[in-house]
Amino acid sequence: MLGTMRRLVLLLALSLPLFAATFKSDDGVTLHYDVIGKGDPVVLLSGGPGFSPGYLEPIAKALSAKHACVLFHQRGTGRSVLEKYDATTLELKKLVADLEALRRELKVEKLTVVAHSFGGILSMLYASEHPDRIRALALIDSGGPTLAAVPKFAMTLSSRFSPDDIAKITEWSNPERMNANRRKAILEITKAKTAAYFADRSKAHLLTDSLTEESFHDGVFYAVTPQLMAGLDLTAAMKNVKAPVLVIHGKQDPLETAQEVHDTFAGSRLEIIEDAGHFPWLEKPDAVFGALRTFLGGD
Repeated sequence: MLGTMRRLVLLLALSLPLFAATFKSDDGVTLHYDVIGKGDPVVLLSGGPGFSPGYLEPIAKALSAKHACVLFHQRGTGRSVLEKYDATTLELKKLVADLEALRRELKVEKLTVVAHSFGGILSMLYASEHPDRIRALALIDSGGPTLAAVPKFAMTLSSRFSPDDIAKITEWSNPERMNANRRKAILEITKAKTAAYFADRSKAHLLTDSLTEESFHDGVFYAVTPQLMAGLDLTAAMKNVKAPVLVIHGKQDPLETAQEVHDTFAGSRLEIIEDAGHFPWLEKPDAVFGALRTFLGGD
């Protein structure tokens, strides 16, 4: 019995951040991050834009034996709240400056980054400004250096919505629902859309079970997305990145950017994960974690 209790305590300890900390951005915003594990730091960047980093915890835990995994609450997400959510407080150059401030906070010369979805675009924006500050870059189902894939992505995703998905999206998009409790409505819409991102719809609960009203802030999405749509093209700037790059992508992801991202970085390694969608570590954890550990030197 005592041995069982000790194992339970150990498991609970491993499931929690080693510590949570804050620092100030260049413009005075309080930014939060959590750390899981010990070793050389690896910064995990969430997607959206607008997702808090909590859904990346399985990746952090998988790498925690060899690395201090830093779950960064980007401005406006998670605990890094803002008084106002617009294109001034969430200007792209401020998001980039926040990453540079995080590097200084961690007291490292270069960042090792594992980035998902929009987090990949953010890491490329950072690399365009600070190409010599990247030690290694792992891009998981990343957005592209351009938005060439977005029109097809939107059509593919919509085609995957089931009648029940559409009914729930319509129900929670009702203005009365939105006005009554916008955060709740956004959560339910997000959950309703999730299964379309998976190769196996039955596994969508692996993401939705962990989502709360704090998991996604649509104010970030609506402030950042128009800035990207104004003409994102990071292709030329990425030629200045000399760090090793790993591209991991679920084969059934409705976002088809794997080849574009791979072609952007000379010498990058591409891992296509069979039978996986936009969150491949939830559908095929062994394949994703194995590729990351090998790339980061965790094995």
